[in-house]
Amino acid sequence: MTRGDMAALAITAWTMSLWALMMTATSQRRGRRTLLERVVWHWALKRAVERRTDLESKISSSNLATLPEPALNYMQRDDVLFQASSRASAVKIISTSMLSFNAGGALSLSLMASAWSSWRVPLAGVALLVPALLTIGLNLLAMGPGMQRWTTEVVTAAARRSYEALLVPFEASGREPSGKEPFHSPHISAVHALEDLARALEKYAVKRALPDGRNPMPQVVRHYAAAATHVRTLRDAIELDRTDDGRQQAIGEVGRLLTVLAGPNLRDLVSVVGDDENLLSEHRARTAWRRQTLALTVFTLVLGGIVAALALSSSGLGVAVATVAAAFVVATWAKNFGLSSTQSDGGASS
Repeated sequence: MTRGDMAALAITAWTMSLWALMMTATSQRRGRRTLLERVVWHWALKRAVERRTDLESKISSSNLATLPEPALNYMQRDDVLFQASSRASAVKIISTSMLSFNAGGALSLSLMASAWSSWRVPLAGVALLVPALLTIGLNLLAMGPGMQRWTTEVVTAAARRSYEALLVPFEASGREPSGKEPFHSPHISAVHALEDLARALEKYAVKRALPDGRNPMPQVVRHYAAAATHVRTLRDAIELDRTDDGRQQAIGEVGRLLTVLAGPNLRDLVSVVGDDENLLSEHRARTAWRRQTLALTVFTLVLGGIVAALALSSSGLGVAVATVAAAFVVATWAKNFGLSSTQSDGGASS
């Protein structure tokens, strides 16, 4: 088998992996189990039972915590989804990345063995990087808001981590630092877990409120944004009050959130005051900025490749075209970022 055959085989395997990635992404968007999730489903069921047993053991050994049976059932149910989806996503990312590097390396070696003496090195470098960049882009697209499910397993997983971190006593004693993280106080894990829970609530709010990326549901955003603000209040309280009373209050609130999430009436998460839509506005601004940045980045990369090709073909012509193209790229970036921000500032000030 020649190097060309090896490159063709590697590119075919990489292309088929990307096809499978996008097909499973559309299946995931419809709420079905993907093929990889079906493969790891029984493992996820077993893992969820083990994690529930471990949590019940921690709760029974603590005199500050208690969770009703419906909340535990809800956590176990969502834990199955979280374990299956996270394991399947990890397998997809690792496999497509490995196949992309394999395809890029095979194609690069094939080009280096070609008869193009003046173009071999730049083309081989481009061939080495392009599959990896395309794979990263498609993986990000497959994990984007339009491809994600409307389930709460990520929120539940973050709430579970917060609950387990709060079950650990915050007291530190002795003359020497101890524990796995001696530079962190015992309460730091709970603070980080509560912040992760607040972020998960915000992400779920935006994902749930913008199912198609266009039509918002502001009431849903307001409730989950208020819940995220409440969780951050608990985080601040833990930082200021590291006693058992502060820990018990935080455990009770996180347990109440889990109980409400397990029930049918999510209006009981927290009381919503006012019509604050900052989260929705920030999401729209971030989405617009990301699309603008992506478009301009792709434009810049394509234009850079054209300029590099012209520069390699003719020195005088290449320098002239590169100068004009660089000025055009700078003007484009200035127009899309500098002038737009100036105009928005002027409009706000007026």
